[in-house]
Amino acid sequence: MSAKIEMLNKIEDLIFLEADLLDRKQWQNWLDLYTSDCVIWVPSWDSEEQLVEDPELSVNMMYLVGKPALEARVHRITSVDAYASLPLSRTMHSVTNIRLVEETSAILKVAAKWTVLCLDPRRGKIWRGGWYDYSLEKCQKGLYIHAKKITLMEDVIDGTIDIYQL
Repeated sequence: MSAKIEMLNKIEDLIFLEADLLDRKQWQNWLDLYTSDCVIWVPSWDSEEQLVEDPELSVNMMYLVGKPALEARVHRITSVDAYASLPLSRTMHSVTNIRLVEETSAILKVAAKWTVLCLDPRRGKIWRGGWYDYSLEKCQKGLYIHAKKITLMEDVIDGTIDIYQL
């Protein structure tokens, strides 16, 4: 097996594992996939064809910086304080078209397409989709997610979204 195919298999394994952990709501295992200085960004649409470009200067659908922000989000999802989100939606992620875009000695840039079926007890079936742009960090123990940009095709959300629904 060539080195590129082997690397693509590792990338796919990580991305598919992340989707499965979100669907199964295995929060701690999901958090373990991320680096301590990770970023998750869901930009908003500036116009019909243009996303906002700077998460620090723009309104975003979601912007979480550092693992403590992810841990706080998970705490909120799993606590009774998140009454607007309870009961949690059941989800089924489907990730396709995974491509290695760029590789350096320490970082892999990866792109993928995604759809998620959310079965919300209040709203019924909701389909969402878009693309993922990952920055994966190579470590001796394997690959970890350093950054994940989630582009959501919807520009207006009717209701709420949370990290596990994208």
